[in-house]
Amino acid sequence: MNKIAIDARFLLRSQRGMPLYVSTLCKLLPKHMLDMHFYILVNTAFEHNDKEENYKERLNVVEGNSNVTIVDIKTDDEISWEIKLLPQWLKEIKPDLLHMPTNRVCLFTGVKQIATFHDCMEWSFLKKIHAIPTEANFKLKLYFLRKRLYVWFIYMYGLRKVDRILTISNFAEKSLVSNFRNVQNKIDYTYHGIPEGYLVNNDVSALSKRKGILMLGGDSYQKNPDNAIRAWNMLSKEQKVAHPLTIAGFTGNESSPVVKVIKELGLTENVIIHKWIDESILIDLFQNSSLLLFASREEGFGFPLIQAMACGTPVVTSEAEVLLEIGGDSTLTAAAEDPAALAKKMDLILSSEERWLELHHKSLNRAEKFTWNISCSHIADTFKKLLT
Repeated sequence: MNKIAIDARFLLRSQRGMPLYVSTLCKLLPKHMLDMHFYILVNTAFEHNDKEENYKERLNVVEGNSNVTIVDIKTDDEISWEIKLLPQWLKEIKPDLLHMPTNRVCLFTGVKQIATFHDCMEWSFLKKIHAIPTEANFKLKLYFLRKRLYVWFIYMYGLRKVDRILTISNFAEKSLVSNFRNVQNKIDYTYHGIPEGYLVNNDVSALSKRKGILMLGGDSYQKNPDNAIRAWNMLSKEQKVAHPLTIAGFTGNESSPVVKVIKELGLTENVIIHKWIDESILIDLFQNSSLLLFASREEGFGFPLIQAMACGTPVVTSEAEVLLEIGGDSTLTAAAEDPAALAKKMDLILSSEERWLELHHKSLNRAEKFTWNISCSHIADTFKKLLT
């Protein structure tokens, strides 16, 4: 029986984006590959994990597969986990294949390796994402500089080292190939599936039964939250009263562009902000909102788009290439840097029950393209090819 190791540290993180992808793979891949034994590698000592009671529930589900062993490799430092502890474990256990599913590579191992790189944003915005704080002392600045250098090395050397690269959209594949031409013969993509629980609520399948505009709380540069909030503020007073803006899953602080633009526009009493929320609450927001505003400058995939489509919730997106790819004709789009155009597209949906209903049905039809069964089958086939 072949042994497959998966870097599953994100199984222990709060479940959005890449952590959701990792959790789903760890739960479903062993069911797709019953003739393989899976080692699910985690790190319970990492300080930014989810609450223990939350991640233990996920671990129990994964461990319920008879062909799974959970391995806890403990350290509070991610880099030392990747460059020291993981290679030591691999040398001892000697798995036949290692999957690194979160934009990382194990640099110091001879084990066959497949890596999932979800996008090229960390590379494109390296200095922004791994910025060196100006107020930090010399020791702290050195730490951030070393971390940035490590990430640079992952992309420049690690992508060459791995045997196979998976990504999550045609756009992400093209972006990686355009930046790193040496990967073009060992990369392909498969879409994410829709997370569990995201279904249309037929009791509110009409604009008249929905209320509010939903935004997700990402506040990095590429998420473009300031222009999205400005766009909502450009709606008519009547539209803003009928469809207040809710920002869900916000984890920033007072220096966040979300907070700054809300204060600048005097919207402190008008915008509803939820901190990190349970998945059930988030699903309810997707099901009951009039539309999703998703104006990112760039995405590797865009989970919120397929989550909204699965709930039959119309979406206004930016013209980011991957959002055009994923959304097809089920969304209305405008330039990320043009709040007035984004506002106009929202108004087109909110002012017409007929148009809302048309996009509602197109969204549901489009969502059928995105299933975890398709995704996991593709990944399982890729594993098997590397193992032959």
